[in-house]
Amino acid sequence: MEENNKFKILFESIKSKFDYLSIADNCLDGKAGTLMGFEITLGIGYLSFVIGDLEGIKFYEGVIGLALLGISTILLLIVNWPKNYITISVNIFDHKEYLEKSEKDLLLQLTSDAQNAFTENNKILKRKVKLYRLATALLIISSFLLILSKVGKFYV
Repeated sequence: MEENNKFKILFESIKSKFDYLSIADNCLDGKAGTLMGFEITLGIGYLSFVIGDLEGIKFYEGVIGLALLGISTILLLIVNWPKNYITISVNIFDHKEYLEKSEKDLLLQLTSDAQNAFTENNKILKRKVKLYRLATALLIISSFLLILSKVGKFYV
């Protein structure tokens, strides 16, 4: 019986990592959604500002800034797009053989399933984090370009 407790502890450890990963993924989705809303507002605000007063606008900085802002928004949309995640629970209808396993074998199988789910979902989260960081960098660059497009010439 002591050996089964060891496997239960191992399974709970992996389950805890999986839960933490799910929370991190949900937080990233929330941040990306908020940032996407900000970018859309910034783009619309800039366009309404520019359309109202074209005098003094530096065309290239404005267009490049808006293009980078658009790319950043698309990246954030990809971050928030639904993914195919793997859960740590199994569908008993698909895996009836699990019902016939001993407690030790079942715990080992569930632990293996949970580790595989964590590994696959961790790969998805890492890709999403890279896209989020790139989108944030593009937002910063585009913001500077949008500001520069409206700043007049400096005289020394």
